[in-house]
Amino acid sequence: MTPAKADAESRKLPHATAGSTTRGSTALYEGATMNQIYAMRVFVRVAETQSFRRAAQQLKVSNALVTRSIATLEAHLHARLINRTTRNLSLTEAGTHYLEGCRGLLEELDHLEGSVAGTEREPGGTLRVVATGALSAQALTQLLDGYRRRFPKVRIRLTLAERLPHLIEDGYDVGLFIAGPVAGGASADTDSVELSFATQRLVPCAAPSYLAAREEPRHPDHLALHSCIATPSEQRGPTVWHFIESDGDAQPVTLDPSYVVNSPLLVRLAAIAGMGVAVLPEPLVADDFATGALKRIMQDYTVDESQAKVSLVYPRRRHLPAKTRAFVDYTLEHAGCPASALPADAHAIIAHDLHPAAQHAS
Repeated sequence: MTPAKADAESRKLPHATAGSTTRGSTALYEGATMNQIYAMRVFVRVAETQSFRRAAQQLKVSNALVTRSIATLEAHLHARLINRTTRNLSLTEAGTHYLEGCRGLLEELDHLEGSVAGTEREPGGTLRVVATGALSAQALTQLLDGYRRRFPKVRIRLTLAERLPHLIEDGYDVGLFIAGPVAGGASADTDSVELSFATQRLVPCAAPSYLAAREEPRHPDHLALHSCIATPSEQRGPTVWHFIESDGDAQPVTLDPSYVVNSPLLVRLAAIAGMGVAVLPEPLVADDFATGALKRIMQDYTVDESQAKVSLVYPRRRHLPAKTRAFVDYTLEHAGCPASALPADAHAIIAHDLHPAAQHAS
């Protein structure tokens, strides 16, 4: 929207007065439906930037228009959406609920307009990504940097979390996580689609200082005599590490960990500190092996990689926004994974230090 067009919109927007707060106010309906849609876009931008001024700058409109747009929505809805002080801005409970609805509605509208026009709008806006800490930070950064260079109109907001949050309620477009014992029980919510598309290598390890004080374990059964560090089990019950012998035989071992923490990053630090034996994603501890901070143990055994499935999760919606679809397409290209290798309705992200799972779940 050009500044001139925005000024025209400003003149059309009704002013919020005491008399206009009556429920059922027709100001937004009498030939001004587009004004409500525009005001919703302004509200979303204010919520994302946490600033009236920055929202105005990004939209290339005046601060007054942004303020008036928010006041118009609040007057129409008969509800306060934003708590604003001289120092900060926060959404009310009603504002948080309205923001979720606005995002979904505007994304559907943009998709509809693009399909009617015969072409999708160039991806833009803010792509909100959440990833769990067990994923490789280097591979994730390379992926996001490449996507940003390909689609410069998209802003990326990355959040690292120990557990996968509720994608829709917390306002994320896409999530990446490892499902299994290293993830602290992460799983997608029922409003989202989850695709397990790869596995991440897990390795048993311990600090040299710990191994110097105790006999190094050579067999999974020896772990019963050791202090073990683990993340919480996804299901209630004992912690089980699944090892595989060189001949392919499974060797599960049930543990009573001496230290349980819901963060793979803290498990790593605890292992380095000599608190015990841990099973961790290989990319997370590769540098520690190189420097000698940690040592790979039980070389004759591997960890069942099905216990560390890398999954992509995204909202269960009929139409994904262009920015999300573009992200999916780019990451498949980035990984050299042909789209034909995945289910028709699946979306996958495969980083360089991951490898595709034998079977793709839909």
